[in-house]
Amino acid sequence: MFFQSLVDRTVIVTGAAGGIGSPLLQLCQKAGADILALDRDERKLRQAAEQLDDTTRVVYKQSDLAGFKECSEVLGLCPSNPVALVHLAGVFEPDSDDHGDYTVWDRAIDNNLKNARDMCLAFADSTSKADLSRIVLTSSLAANRGAFDHYSYTAAKAALIGLTRAFSKRFAPHTVVNCVAPGIIMTGMPDRVLANRRERVLSEIPLQRFGEPEEVANVIMFLISDAASYVSGQVINIDGGTING
Repeated sequence: MFFQSLVDRTVIVTGAAGGIGSPLLQLCQKAGADILALDRDERKLRQAAEQLDDTTRVVYKQSDLAGFKECSEVLGLCPSNPVALVHLAGVFEPDSDDHGDYTVWDRAIDNNLKNARDMCLAFADSTSKADLSRIVLTSSLAANRGAFDHYSYTAAKAALIGLTRAFSKRFAPHTVVNCVAPGIIMTGMPDRVLANRRERVLSEIPLQRFGEPEEVANVIMFLISDAASYVSGQVINIDGGTING
């Protein structure tokens, strides 16, 4: 009942080949949605797409989302009218000890923040104003708590929260915009962070375990469903209670 608005409409997922993207694609298809899956890693993207069946239409495309023009062009591949954008694409890199080197900083801003801006604006331009559409951006626990050796990533993810709130006003009343902020999720991405401090990090999580990708995907499904039609401009922390610890 809550996913009726997704049936025969397209959900766009960026970062679709990642640890959260893959289970999200499967949930979207189970809800009856057509899918446009985007990722920069073509091999992993193809593998994620091959896990889906032919019950709905699926289009996948390798893309770096390098600028507004490219974002607009890939949205032209939607197999049906777009109704939701889930922006998972991003990079997670430690900062350099060379304070004059902006390489990691620039990549963090370009691949976590700028591409989110471009995708949201392109998506808003492409949607029908007759129907309510949804955008879900992806921040991080780091935006609230900081990550001393990933300050570029932290800054970009914190800015996404501001972008969520700004776009929730700019695109209203035709589009609701929300954000998820995962904690430590077992996607493989945080392995190097946990390498020497797994027990200490675990002790800071009230639920005493790390999250699973499906747990993030389930929250995203709620946010793009009819059940969340009056939820906008919100940041949903998915961190086992860490932010309150």
